[in-house]
Amino acid sequence: MSGFIVRGGPAPEVADLAVRTFADGEVRFASKGRRTRVTELVIHETVTRSVESTLSVLRKCGLSVHLVLGPDGQFTQHGDLTSDVLWRAGPVHNEPSFGVEVVNPYYPRLLRKGLPWERTIKAPWAHEGQYVLPTPAQAEAVAALVRWATSAPAPGIEVPRRWPGLRAGSFQFGPVAEAQKPLPGVLAHHYFGHADGAWLVLYAWLRIEAGLTPDVAFEEAVKRTTGVCRADVRDLLPTPAAA
Repeated sequence: MSGFIVRGGPAPEVADLAVRTFADGEVRFASKGRRTRVTELVIHETVTRSVESTLSVLRKCGLSVHLVLGPDGQFTQHGDLTSDVLWRAGPVHNEPSFGVEVVNPYYPRLLRKGLPWERTIKAPWAHEGQYVLPTPAQAEAVAALVRWATSAPAPGIEVPRRWPGLRAGSFQFGPVAEAQKPLPGVLAHHYFGHADGAWLVLYAWLRIEAGLTPDVAFEEAVKRTTGVCRADVRDLLPTPAAA
């Protein structure tokens, strides 16, 4: 195991992040450009059932991503988080972001016996109206990644702890108008592309900002996204300090 590779070298290891990088033998995607900093973290989901099939689909489609997150909560790194420009978020967000593809079948019809994904919810915001939940290990790994990325952990990683999907006390599960332009912060692909990533962004917020424990955050994310089009979190927002 090693830390994430940033600007050509390893960033300090973090105890709650497990990663194998291209320096450990993982495939490295060819960069589509050069840059010196990133201001966005974009969360995607794959509609696949393994890390290997995810990489195969990306290569077949001419796409690429910095990180892939397996069902066991381990990351594999396929590009330098700061230096490499990879293609998976469209022309607006490829340049300022690094991204993670979370391996998830997404559609209940793609589930098979013996797979680690065990729960499905009714979700009007999801394509086809149902959503396979990520594993608890994946949800917690995404929260740890967000916490790391928004803590100025290494040169060039300048993602603010900002949640563009949170508007008027609810998390958006759909397009966010401001995301038609570069938008620093923690973004779901759903804010400007396909209907993926928003449940995981909500979970990360529940862990980091609301301070919920992993089990409680997972069940709250389930409750607040089942059968609705947006996730109401008004009761969990910080109370303004008294004057």
